[in-house]
Amino acid sequence: MRRALGISFLLVLVALVPSSLGQNAGYVVVNNDDFDYEGSNSATGDRVAAGGAISFLETLDTGGMGLGGGYFFATRIAIEDNAHCIFVADAGSSDIAAFEGPSFKKVVPNFSNSQLAGDYFGIGLAVDPAGKFLYSAWSASFNVAVLAIAPDCSLTLVGSPIPEPDLVANPTLTRDGGALVIDYPNLGGVQAYKTSSTGTLTALGPELVFANVIPACSSVGCFPAGQDVTDDGEYWVWGNSTANEPSTLTAVLTPQGFTNAALQTYPNTSLQNLVNPRLSPAAAQTGVGNLYLGASGFGTGSRAGIMVTTFNRGTITYATEMVNLSAFYAGQIQTVGTTGTGSPVVQIANDGDDHNTLYSYTVDGTNLTPVGSLSTNVTDGSFSFSIAAFPLRP
Repeated sequence: MRRALGISFLLVLVALVPSSLGQNAGYVVVNNDDFDYEGSNSATGDRVAAGGAISFLETLDTGGMGLGGGYFFATRIAIEDNAHCIFVADAGSSDIAAFEGPSFKKVVPNFSNSQLAGDYFGIGLAVDPAGKFLYSAWSASFNVAVLAIAPDCSLTLVGSPIPEPDLVANPTLTRDGGALVIDYPNLGGVQAYKTSSTGTLTALGPELVFANVIPACSSVGCFPAGQDVTDDGEYWVWGNSTANEPSTLTAVLTPQGFTNAALQTYPNTSLQNLVNPRLSPAAAQTGVGNLYLGASGFGTGSRAGIMVTTFNRGTITYATEMVNLSAFYAGQIQTVGTTGTGSPVVQIANDGDDHNTLYSYTVDGTNLTPVGSLSTNVTDGSFSFSIAAFPLRP
């Protein structure tokens, strides 16, 4: 029987004091995305030791229904910087569950709105650093909604939802919360917005459509998937959701919008569908360091795993890769460590036979070593693709 993610999870979170951060231990929360019946979804909290060992902590029941799949790269969990609030998307029932610390009790009812629907490819979430707003992207209704966060973690819609030109996947914020970027995987574009203290979003320049500025997109295909950004908000990187050639996309964000868009291809890799980028703490903070690219694969013969590259202010160079032969599909990756390479690194994967597993790797330079795994015990046919780490990357 599942138990609420309560005091025991709280105790391990608050134990993560600054003196222990250098040990690179942390916690990962998985959106299990259960969909077999209404109210079945849950999130699982797990501890990741500095050496990569993963241990189960508690399960949190959302009271909503998951999607059982959807985008491999949608960010369906958001955790506040201080872990006071945890938000979990229930895409199947088009709602968002909230949990309030210090006991992490569930907020009742879940947030929902008749104008907002996520039961297509998921609901993407991002919480601002100040903990004032939760930004949400609703794939089925093609819109973005800004939600105000109350002290008890309950959510309220701010203004009206913002209509978008197509399916939306990920809302991603700059580290200072000053800019928000939304991607449109089907259209092959991204849009940047300036945020405000009132929740109003103002477009920063026009939509960047990669095919309009990168000639090679006509043959490779340019469909931005998961996204990440350096802490200064300047250098952006996207996974590219195309089966034609393993590749990524980059651009620079200015006050006038995106510029310097580029496509990078990786002809020597055996991995497929590099859709989940994750900058190491060093790369995020300085613009130079490891960039991990999570490969979703796409079933038998299309390999999943993690590619390690070096990142230098938008320039990406292939280094090594780790193929996961047990994965039929793989989802997001997280750097659990908060310094340097971010070691250990964790990825969620599914074996194609109703088993979702977290895999952990330690990092030495640009080399990955597999060190741990843990089944999330979701065996009803759901594919769990979204994970979040705490403490958050600085």
